[in-house]
Amino acid sequence: MSTPSTLTVVESVLDEGRLSALVGRTVRAARLRVKPDVSLTVGLEHPGTGRPVGWARLLWPVSRVKADNAARRARRHGRRTEQHELGDGMILQLGRLAADPALVEHTDAAARRAVALEPDDARVLRYNPLRRLVMRTAVGVVRITSTPQDDEILLRDLIEGRVPVPERVRLPGTETGPPVHVSALRLVGDGDLGRVTSLGATAAAGAGLAALHALTGRLPAEAARRLPGSRPAGRRPEAAHVSILRALAPPLAARVEALGRRLPALPRGRRVLAHGDFTPDQVLVRLEDDAVWLTDFDRSRLAPAELDLGSYLAVVDPETGAALLRGYADAGGDLPDGAGLRAGIAHARMARLVEPLRHADPLWRTRIDQALGELEETCAAH
Repeated sequence: MSTPSTLTVVESVLDEGRLSALVGRTVRAARLRVKPDVSLTVGLEHPGTGRPVGWARLLWPVSRVKADNAARRARRHGRRTEQHELGDGMILQLGRLAADPALVEHTDAAARRAVALEPDDARVLRYNPLRRLVMRTAVGVVRITSTPQDDEILLRDLIEGRVPVPERVRLPGTETGPPVHVSALRLVGDGDLGRVTSLGATAAAGAGLAALHALTGRLPAEAARRLPGSRPAGRRPEAAHVSILRALAPPLAARVEALGRRLPALPRGRRVLAHGDFTPDQVLVRLEDDAVWLTDFDRSRLAPAELDLGSYLAVVDPETGAALLRGYADAGGDLPDGAGLRAGIAHARMARLVEPLRHADPLWRTRIDQALGELEETCAAH
């Protein structure tokens, strides 16, 4: 019996009923991580509350060793995973948050040192399987990641007091690295600008971004060397999209590949200390006075200012975008020209093109088609 295609497996987990039957409890997919013909990792949440409740992996035969290694790792830390042979050569592995194969060692360390509650009992703010778990705890907002946080912590410590960021909470016994995989920030604000609308706070966010960009020339050599942007660049975003979409929707993959050659070029001038993922949900806000804090610097790098500004402008309405640019300019930021901003927006939209798939939207194909059409029109017009 041949193994199913990647598309067949994706469609099965996006069907709430089929996924629940597979897992053995009522769940829905919240996040997908697709490696065609290798593995499909699914973040699971409760359909009624949206609360993350665990993870599942569907593995092709070539990845059997991954399943075995994950089970051993979980047992070593007193965690349990389930594993089932599906009869078509596929392997199903699943577990609760605390048994996440890439995080189990670090969640266990945090729990043993009383830094965080058991993940399955805590208030989980974000969960990206095999990548990140963010929890609200008594000590603050605890972040547990599969990749080391050392470079981000170094940057945060350098910019604190110069850029509005939440204060870092020192965690005895968990920051004994390098590498550091567990950190905490002071709990601040009432939410983020992705959930709360405030033009005043948006202008303050622009001012905060200008302050970050202004620090470019003040970075110590060691910090500048350790920024992701100082390392050799990886694949362009469209290349990663194409590798996934070829297995799921070849016509979309062809359009993405063609569009990648037509994206407007970013300016080749000065690079700044960029946030790297500057969007409204990365800005915390206190409603009573529009105070803001920038957060999540794990993608910070040296890059054109157009990328940070375009990243924000790509997901907000014109009025909100104008408030951001006004705050940025009033704080001394060097505003790019219209062509530069349009290029930044286009690159941001390309980078986010497959977000509907990553966020397990059953209508991912339609959403990507629509986003592609809009981006194609933009590139044709300029």
